[in-house]
Amino acid sequence: MTLSMAMSVSEQLESAARWRLQISHETSLRYDGHARASYNEVRMTPLESAAQTTLATRVELSPSVPLWQYTDYWGTRVTAFDLQRMHESLTIRAVSVVETSPSPRRADLAEQVDWARIVRMTESGALAEFTTPTDRTRLDHPLRDEVLRRVGGLDPHEAAAYISTWIHGEMAYVPGATGVHTHGQEAWESRSGVCQDFSHIAIGMLRTAGLPARYVSGYLFPVETTEPGVTCEGQSHAWAEYWAGGWYGLDATNDVTPGLRHIVVGYGREYGDVVPHKGVYLGAPRSSLAVSVKLTRLA
Repeated sequence: MTLSMAMSVSEQLESAARWRLQISHETSLRYDGHARASYNEVRMTPLESAAQTTLATRVELSPSVPLWQYTDYWGTRVTAFDLQRMHESLTIRAVSVVETSPSPRRADLAEQVDWARIVRMTESGALAEFTTPTDRTRLDHPLRDEVLRRVGGLDPHEAAAYISTWIHGEMAYVPGATGVHTHGQEAWESRSGVCQDFSHIAIGMLRTAGLPARYVSGYLFPVETTEPGVTCEGQSHAWAEYWAGGWYGLDATNDVTPGLRHIVVGYGREYGDVVPHKGVYLGAPRSSLAVSVKLTRLA
C-alpha cells in the first residue's frame, strides 16, 4: 500500500489562487401536530483560519425569532434561539460566502516533526481531549493492535497518510448504512458508512498511533474542477485533523488532503461536539426532517 494519500485532479491543479464559494444550508422540521416551544443550536457558520476567510454569513429562521451567537469551547461559532410559541414547522437557512486556499502538502513541510516531540506534547496534557477515546471513536483491542503493527516505523505524516489510504480501501461509502449514533468500530466491522464514520475510524486509528486527532465538520464542493458560476447539490461533510507540530487535514472518505473544496465549520472530539443542528421541543412526539445544501463556486 502506498504511504501517501492519492493526489486528486484538483490537487494537481491547485495553485496559489483562492476559491470563493457560497454555501446555502437549509434544514426544515415539520411536526406531526404542533410544537409549543423549542430550543435550538445551529453550527453552520464557517470559521476563520489561515486557509479560509469568511466574507459574509447569515442565519435566517421561519418563524422569525431573535438570535444570539457565541463561540463554543471548541472554537465553533454557534447560533442559538428559542421559540416560545405554537408552531407546526421550523426552517433554518444558513448562507455564507468564504474564500479557501490550498492546504500545505506533506511533501512541502519544512519541518518534519518527530514522534518524540508529539509524545512530549501529549504527555504535557495540552492535547489530552484529542488523545482520549470517545464512544464514537473507541476501537477494540484487535483493531488497535493492527493499527500499531501497520504504522510502526513510519514517521507521523506517513502514518497518517497510510491510515487514510487503508480506511479508504477497506470501507464502502453507503448512505443510510449507519446513523448519527453509530460508533466507528461498528462501521468498520460492517465496512460501510458515510463521511462521519470514516472520520471516526480515522480519529480512532490516529489516536491509537499516538497522534492527537480531532473531528472536522464542514462542507465539500463535490466537483473537483469547475468554472465559476456552477451550483452543485451538496451535503455536510466531515474529515479529521491530526497534530504533528500543527494541525493537518486528512479526508479518509476521499483519501485526499483537504484543500480548496473543503469548507471548515467547526471542530470537536467527535460528531457529538459539532452537530449542525440540535435542539429539543415540547409537543408532538414525531417530526420529519428535510435538509438541502447547495454550493456555488463564485470565483
